[in-house]
Order: sequence, then structure tokens, then C-alpha cells
Amino acid sequence: MSRPRTRLALAIASTALLATLATAAQAQSRDDRFVLRLSAFNPEAELGFSGNGTVTDGTDSATFAFNEDFDTGREWRPRGAIGFRISDRQALVGNYYDYRRDETWTYGGNVLDTGTIIPGGEPIEIPGARIDGRLSFNLASLNYEYAVVKNENFEWGLGLGVTYAELEAFANGSSTGTDLVDPQFETVNWKRDGFSPGLHTRLQWIPADRWSVSLEAQYLDTRWGDFLDERGHFERGGLLVEYMISERVGIHAGYDWFRLKLSDDYRGTARAPDGIDAGPFPYGGKVTGDLKVHGPMAGLTFRF
Repeated sequence: MSRPRTRLALAIASTALLATLATAAQAQSRDDRFVLRLSAFNPEAELGFSGNGTVTDGTDSATFAFNEDFDTGREWRPRGAIGFRISDRQALVGNYYDYRRDETWTYGGNVLDTGTIIPGGEPIEIPGARIDGRLSFNLASLNYEYAVVKNENFEWGLGLGVTYAELEAFANGSSTGTDLVDPQFETVNWKRDGFSPGLHTRLQWIPADRWSVSLEAQYLDTRWGDFLDERGHFERGGLLVEYMISERVGIHAGYDWFRLKLSDDYRGTARAPDGIDAGPFPYGGKVTGDLKVHGPMAGLTFRF
């Protein structure tokens, strides 16, 4: 009697094991039509300005260049992503970001020896400055994706889509006075928003049941739409590791990086303070702004 009971126990155990493996495989490989990821994003930003130009007094001219970088601290912000599968190889993929940060930047001033660029030029004191500003943007994208390569463990998709962005920079700036320049205070509010078509690609690898690893990238040029008047481009890359706790709910963690680089020409005229017989001094050149945002993220995944 013991042998039939042993065989029965082995059969029951084998059936239970197969059912468990089938459930795990279904949780990972089932063709979900809708995926929602809600994340907390903890980015830091690097804002840089560089440029060059020429100034003249009508007789002689001089060239100049500058390169300044500002870093901001970290702050948790919301982030979301969706995926809607149209067919076995077609899908719609969307992403949303929200970034906002208040910062203070200071510049201690300097002395520029103009004699190195204009014969007989005198040293000029460059005033110190303080800027209290706020940098914020909202970025949302929706892309159509087609899986060029697709099997049980790997998928590579290419796509086209549209990106909406709203960028805003607000600053109160003040500078100290020098022998030639009075103390000054200015308020600047710059805001742009618009749409632009973009390129999209995504790689997904399934190394084991319930696990997946994804790489995603996007690119757009500001001249493709009405995104901005300034010349420039936007790049984004993201890495995501996901584990499905159950058939419908999972957890994920990853790292996101994106960059917006803009450049524009400028020109103007500087005038000496009252009582000083000099100038005017026409100037012009090119300035480039470079915003990099990157940081870790983590959150929940829902599949339906």
C-alpha cells in the first residue's frame, strides 16, 4: 500500500509544481494590453551657459567668451508611464515628467584686464551678482512603436511620436556697483511651450520569470515643430528593472537621464554711465544653454 501512496504523492507534488511554474510564466509572458507605471523621480539638474561674442567702440574691437555651470539639489517629483498594446507588434507608449526647483546662484565678481585684448586697455572691475530663480518644466510624450524584433525573451521596438513640453525660468537678479556701473536689479520671466515630433526606440529583455529589463531612448530637434524658437535638441535615455509580484502588480526601479540644449544669437548696445565720455559699445554673439536632468526612480507597475 505504501508504493501507490508514494506515487500518488509524487503525482500531486508534480502537478502542484507545474501549476506554480505555469502561473509564474503567465505573470511574466502574458500579453497584457495595458501597462501603467507610477513612479517617484529624484533628479538633480545641471544648468550651463556658454557663449562668445564681439564688442567694439567703433574703432577697435575685442572678443570675449564665457562658460558658467550651476548645479541644483535633489527633490522627489512625480513620473508616469503608460503602454497600450494594439497588436502583437504594435503599441502606444507614453511618458510624463514634472520638474521644479528653486535655487540661488552667486557670483563674487572679477577684474578683467582689457589690455590683453585691446592695446592700452585698462582693467575693468566686473561686478558681483546674485540670482534667485526657479526652473520648472513639464514634459509629456506619446509614441507609436512597432516591434522590429520580438520573441519570448527579447523585444526591440522603433517608433515615431509627439512630445509636448512647457519650460519656465524665473529669476530676480541683482549686482553690486563698481566705479563704472551702478548697482542694478532685474526680473526675468521666460516661458515656452509647444509640440514637436520625435524619434523613439525601446529594448526589453526577460532574463527570468517575473523579471524584465528595459532600455528606452527618445530624440527630437526643436526645428521639427513649434517647441521653441531657439535652435537645439532634446535627448532622453532610461533604464528600468521590473519584478512582477503577482499577475497584475509589480515593482520597478531605474534611472532616467535627459538633456535639452538650446542656442541663439544675441546683440545689443552697452552705454557708459552718465558723466563718462565713452561708447556706445555695440556687441553681439552666440549663447548656448545646456540643461541636464538625471536621477533614480522607483514605483509600482499595474498590468491589465
